[in-house]
Amino acid sequence: MASLPSPPFVDIPGIANFRGVGQGHIGPGLLYRSADPTQATREGLERMSKDLGIRTIFDLRSKPEIERLGKEWEGEAVKDPNVFQKHGITRQWVPVFAEQDYGPEQVGLRYKEYTRSGSEGFVKAYSDILISGKDAYGTVFRYLAQEKPAPCLVHCTAGKDRTGVLVALLFMHAGADADPIADEYALTDLGLAEKKPEFIERLLLNPALGGNRQGVENMVSSKKENMLATIEMINREYGSAEKYMREHCGLTEAEVQRLRKNVMDGALMKI
Repeated sequence: MASLPSPPFVDIPGIANFRGVGQGHIGPGLLYRSADPTQATREGLERMSKDLGIRTIFDLRSKPEIERLGKEWEGEAVKDPNVFQKHGITRQWVPVFAEQDYGPEQVGLRYKEYTRSGSEGFVKAYSDILISGKDAYGTVFRYLAQEKPAPCLVHCTAGKDRTGVLVALLFMHAGADADPIADEYALTDLGLAEKKPEFIERLLLNPALGGNRQGVENMVSSKKENMLATIEMINREYGSAEKYMREHCGLTEAEVQRLRKNVMDGALMKI
């Protein structure tokens, strides 16, 4: 595996795109993000538990993803998505999309948004994530708004889109400027560099994408301009990240304030 800059990336065997969010050091932080961690090796699981102190993993994937349905995922189903428990880590399953919203037709339409050139398709796809993910995101936000939350990991399949939107909301809530938020999002291009060829070939097997290699390559990218456009959309459609958290995720005034304090105190702003 090629060496990735550390910080923010952390070498966790078996997990791609694993990094501390906004941390300027390696060691216990508040929030980590990654691609699917269920293929972590024993060493990787021990590093998460013992070295990073992670006690909760939030899984944003839908049931069909976990079961790896479709010919492109043949033989890839995870036998035990709760493999972390013996290492003192609790998995919380908080799917952004309900199972009925992750059928072949719905996934096909969502995939096509990502394959469009420019930022418009990503903004539409990320808008759908915000609408469908309010309950899942609310669960993560409330965890982080506790008096003393333990370190946690948030992930989806690639650790790019659903995870990326959630992390952007946290940065926005803490007062970060758009450029550093988008720069952090774009780090996923580094984190997934070695996995991209595999992802591309698998996605090309999906009939909804019609063998559109250029579109699929755009789909797996994490371009800064896509997140900048998404931040503009969030401010335009919701007013602010805080309003989204209050009005759509149902956070209370106390939770909103504690979340901001924890995010800023937890080295999340050091980007």
